[in-house]
Amino acid sequence: MRQHRKPTQKEMKVIKELGNKLTILYDNLTNADSSWSRQYDFYLIFGQTDPNKSPWIKNNWKSDFEPFFELLIKQTENFKETGLRVVKYKPEKRISKKDNKEFIYHTDIKLGRLKWDEKSHEKWTINNNLENYFLNFELWTPIWTICDKKQKSPDIYITISNERDFENKRDIKFGYFIVVSIAKSLKFDSKPILRELSEKINSKVTILKTRRWDKPENAGNWTFVNWIQDTFTNGIYKEKNLHSFDFDKLEFEPIWEVIYRQK
Repeated sequence: MRQHRKPTQKEMKVIKELGNKLTILYDNLTNADSSWSRQYDFYLIFGQTDPNKSPWIKNNWKSDFEPFFELLIKQTENFKETGLRVVKYKPEKRISKKDNKEFIYHTDIKLGRLKWDEKSHEKWTINNNLENYFLNFELWTPIWTICDKKQKSPDIYITISNERDFENKRDIKFGYFIVVSIAKSLKFDSKPILRELSEKINSKVTILKTRRWDKPENAGNWTFVNWIQDTFTNGIYKEKNLHSFDFDKLEFEPIWEVIYRQK
């Protein structure tokens, strides 16, 4: 009967090195432009609670947000294929049939197709928080239909979420929540742009880590159960809503690189 000898220490080293090379090769293949599993610079920006500083207010958008986001999306040749999705509501006074009392009903505002241009920005932004209720903003470069057709995640992905409820009754620790994801295959340093944006708006904190588009992730106290496009504040820290914690005691490092803290 043939006996199998144990590999020598030198042979084990060669096997280990080969395994590492195969791992790197797999990572490179799954990070290809034709994949949903590309790696991203994944930023979270926590905005101030002052409602007058909200990014969906027209003047704020034009001066404090749009210029920086434009610098980002112009880093890709798909810049002109950018698509936006925005949800906002119009408050309407109605009378309850049950008790004949007046109440406020929020009607979904149909915005049609939105692009990255001044006409679309004029359409989705609001003059003040009394005019409409803004819920969220979503940017895909290129637009999601192209991503689906090519089976490829976007080069740039940005969301802005209003953390207030319809009647502003919730105790919030930050007024808005921004996710910015930039494909590493674009090969440019986005940190200076995001740092300057954060300084401009004096974000409560702006943090960065590397993350794949389609991979759930559990790192320390932070949990992401779905893809990048499904990133919200509820459940991502100790599986609870971020607003339930003392914001100053949230632990970011070493999981995240802190790009900016409020002054």
